[in-house]
Amino acid sequence: MILNPLIVIPSQLDEFGEPKRQLADINGQSMVVQSYKRVKQAGIGSIIVDCVDDSVAEALGEAGAYTVKTDPEEHLKNHNYKTESGAERIAATVNRFDRFYTHDLIINVHEDMPMLEPKYIRALMYALVDREVGMATMVCPLEKGELEDSSIVKTSVNWMEHRVVYVMKSSKVGTIVDFSRDPNYLGDRPLYRHVPIYAYKRAALDRFVNSPPTERELEENIESLRVLDAGVRMDVCLVDSAPFKVKSEKDLDFVREELDTTL
Repeated sequence: MILNPLIVIPSQLDEFGEPKRQLADINGQSMVVQSYKRVKQAGIGSIIVDCVDDSVAEALGEAGAYTVKTDPEEHLKNHNYKTESGAERIAATVNRFDRFYTHDLIINVHEDMPMLEPKYIRALMYALVDREVGMATMVCPLEKGELEDSSIVKTSVNWMEHRVVYVMKSSKVGTIVDFSRDPNYLGDRPLYRHVPIYAYKRAALDRFVNSPPTERELEENIESLRVLDAGVRMDVCLVDSAPFKVKSEKDLDFVREELDTTL
């Protein structure tokens, strides 16, 4: 199955209306530029960065990124609920940028992952091969203490051992059975940590943002449950670990040290 993906990196503001550390220096380049370059190294499709701040767009432009500027508050809403991932914004940006549906696959990658492994994006494509799949995401093994951590979304998966992921020897493809923060709801089977990087078939993205949240989604605060409750098949690829997200100044120091030793 041949797909023409478009990767969208949405840039956010903090609660004070300022960029969320996107311009913080990481070894001579801003965090958002480092994240963009990681995605670019995957060599998968076209990339746009949706900016809400001129200074962020300027830094990305200097790095060769294609940027669009949007006001998230101007997006039309079909119901009074907005997903944490900002899927409504992704859909509005894509529909404005690609009105003629040139791109049939949309991948949403976060701006605060300057250590994201490019091979993870390539592996995600393997979970989209089957025509019946509407969305794809990633899971990784649970680390010590995460099974009992209610902030961590857990998943149960039906693995297809014959589905080989050639870009990652340790990876494989499966179909999501269910999501929950409580492992007791997921049955007696091996569980995995959900990695919230999504790839949407275009029609599945439109269906998702135009559907109201389900009771399970609201109860558990897991937007992916809306997809399963709507009967959309979601496949996953297995990755080694959850990509490191920058949430604090301490995280920035860690990333600077890690990237400095790997370059």
